[in-house]
Amino acid sequence: MRSSTRRSAPRKPRKPVLSPTKISTFLACRVMYKYTYIDRIGRFYYQPKAYHSFGASLHRTLERYHELGGPETQSAEQLVETLHDVWTSLGYATAADEALHIDAASRMLEHYHEEHRVEGVKTLFTERPLKCDMGEFDLMGRLDRLDEHPDGRLEVIDYKSGRMSVTEDDVRDDLAMRIYGYLVRRAYPERPVSTTIYCLRTGEKATVVLSADDLAEIEDGVRAIAIDILRTDEDSVVEPVWLPHVCPRCDYLRLCARRTGWDVARLIAERDEPA
Repeated sequence: MRSSTRRSAPRKPRKPVLSPTKISTFLACRVMYKYTYIDRIGRFYYQPKAYHSFGASLHRTLERYHELGGPETQSAEQLVETLHDVWTSLGYATAADEALHIDAASRMLEHYHEEHRVEGVKTLFTERPLKCDMGEFDLMGRLDRLDEHPDGRLEVIDYKSGRMSVTEDDVRDDLAMRIYGYLVRRAYPERPVSTTIYCLRTGEKATVVLSADDLAEIEDGVRAIAIDILRTDEDSVVEPVWLPHVCPRCDYLRLCARRTGWDVARLIAERDEPA
């Protein structure tokens, strides 16, 4: 009796996905990019950091706050209660340090609740990814929040938990904000789009309305850097380069130091010497 075997069709390669985080990592350090996204060894080297946990806790709190109706249904006390529900303790040096951060986050949220109420503005969604097809790759970004204004304008809002101030130039030059604005315009091509950075520590914010020229420039820039990024694969040999403002805080510092024989203490001391 003849046995039959069904041959499955060869699986189509998955299209590469680029994001603001991936692009920023590549621009900051190509070795870091390869370790993280090609070799995928980050889980062996990542060390929890307080500032990551702090920002993530605030983002999760505000996501739930707006999902539950925002200032129309949630009091400042409920907003702070949500913070305690979602708080993560990873990365804090001591319990006292963590308590100080919880207190600081609570004050930020109370101020946010008090100040962030704009008549006629509707929050469409929070913490949602948007993706568009760019041909050889997909471009994706996760938006903190997207608001709709009475005039039809869509506003991308990005929370910053560390910075104290922001200008329009900061927003205009921010890679992630440019990509978020581009993704929203691709998803809603007939709608005007603006991008806003909101400083949670101070309540200060700055907004930029994107023009057609801005959107074309963003697309050209993403496509140009994508050419270099997509050339990086498992067989790429990328040698570590000492970057004084990147390497000292990098999780892969010990790995690169072993590969190159860096005297890390000397290199950091040279960085800190007065000019």
